[in-house]
Amino acid sequence: MAIKHIIFTKLFDFSGSNTHLRALIKVLGPQNVLLVLEDEHEVKFLEKVDESGLVRYRIKTNLCGYAHLQYRWTTNLKEAFRLLKSVFYIQLLSIRYGLADITVCAVEPEKYLYFFWAPFCKVYYILHTTPNKRYTSFTSYTCNRKLGKRKKIITVSQSNKSLISKNWEITEKKQTCVNVVYNCVTEPIGGVQLNTERYNVYSVCVITMGHVIGYKNPETWLKVAKVVTGARPKVIFIWLGNGPLLNQYQLEISNQKQIFFKGAVSNTDDYLKTAHIYYQPSFYETHGIAVVEAMSQSLPCVVSNVGGLPESVREDYNGYLVEPENVSQHVEAIFKLVDNEDLRAFMGKNAFTKVKESFSFEQFKTRLNSIYS
Repeated sequence: MAIKHIIFTKLFDFSGSNTHLRALIKVLGPQNVLLVLEDEHEVKFLEKVDESGLVRYRIKTNLCGYAHLQYRWTTNLKEAFRLLKSVFYIQLLSIRYGLADITVCAVEPEKYLYFFWAPFCKVYYILHTTPNKRYTSFTSYTCNRKLGKRKKIITVSQSNKSLISKNWEITEKKQTCVNVVYNCVTEPIGGVQLNTERYNVYSVCVITMGHVIGYKNPETWLKVAKVVTGARPKVIFIWLGNGPLLNQYQLEISNQKQIFFKGAVSNTDDYLKTAHIYYQPSFYETHGIAVVEAMSQSLPCVVSNVGGLPESVREDYNGYLVEPENVSQHVEAIFKLVDNEDLRAFMGKNAFTKVKESFSFEQFKTRLNSIYS
């Protein structure tokens, strides 16, 4: 089996970047892919991105992460040597496999961005997260000097493309090399999923997926859940996912019978298929792959009007857009869906249609192939 694509990435137990990487590997062909991981501990998560068992991997622990070049000349000289050493390594690795393409799946903005300086191979930089203001002018210089037919940035929403272009000060001409490929549903879309009653005592299940972390806004989520469940005794709220704040919030709801922080689960589809409303109150999402997955199960969505979320959810069509900290606005939107089964069905059907139109695997594959070709 010939390696055609070398992917530098980081694997997690539960992450949207895993889902995106699984789709990417499916497009490129697992037999054509070599993953380069930073840590041996990530190997246990390999099956989350490759069910075929065909993807090969290697561990590389000492690559330079970032290019700053902002210190006094002696420090810059040392860093430049480390950068050159790392570029030399990836270039040799590419040559070893017949000038295989290099892809960086980055969850930390600007990490490995200097790979663009590898002279003899194609480099694709896929950014999943919100880009910060550039660290140094070297970031802007790299983008404006190296972006072109053989060096491209890929991100998951128009919103994130705008932020990358603005924060990294990419010129208008070079912005044509910043491409948008939306997250997709990797499983075949065969028809509208019908909800079945999983929780016999309760009538409506509101579900959320993602890390329990500050930017996901669990504080507002819990406030809303308490208000809604207090007024509607047959509604439950479930949050699926690990995270640094999980234990804190599990303690806060220890006396609640309608609110659950489940932690990471392997059968997220089972929860989605039996839920009724998807709720994502994040302060920011580059796109929100969990929202797309929920839409594929015909769930109406209540999401924050930030980042890439409005590119998936349209007001009064397949859900509602709310301001991240406006608790009353969140509660009102969820009440509308809780109290009106016909409205849930209407918006759920539209959500499913939107996935077929914009977020199918075939569309993901077409867009990605056009970039890689």
